[in-house]
Amino acid sequence: MELELGKTKIAEVVEAGFTDKYSHDGKAQIDGSSWENFYAMKGDVTYGTMYAANKGSQKVAFEDGKVFRVVIDYQDPDYATGEILINGVNYEGYTRDQIKEAMNGAEMTLDSETYLDFEDGKFEYTFHFEEGSETVCSISIDDGTDWELVIR
Repeated sequence: MELELGKTKIAEVVEAGFTDKYSHDGKAQIDGSSWENFYAMKGDVTYGTMYAANKGSQKVAFEDGKVFRVVIDYQDPDYATGEILINGVNYEGYTRDQIKEAMNGAEMTLDSETYLDFEDGKFEYTFHFEEGSETVCSISIDDGTDWELVIR
């Protein structure tokens, strides 16, 4: 499935065969100007945590929430990580230098021991490294929606 931040609804994710590891029974609706998580799984393989937003003032069905952030944890101790392509690239196992090369069309906004941040005009990409490691351990891709939401 191809997911576009800010446009893809949770209903489309479910339709593509993903299940919420922690079941969204308790997340039947998303409050106005708020968000909920969807732990995307296929079997025993994780495809990251998707954050679904409701930018409106009225509650909406969880399935109508639009994904605005995806966080991929390559070091999940309980589940293998599926093949996830970000703009056509699977960053699993990538080093800091490989990431910089792959993200060369984006503006680097932070280069620290544990983080590399990039912006490409539409999205912000945060690559996280364990202290002392040069291999990416997690990635967060965000469309900026969180600045518009109230965290409850």
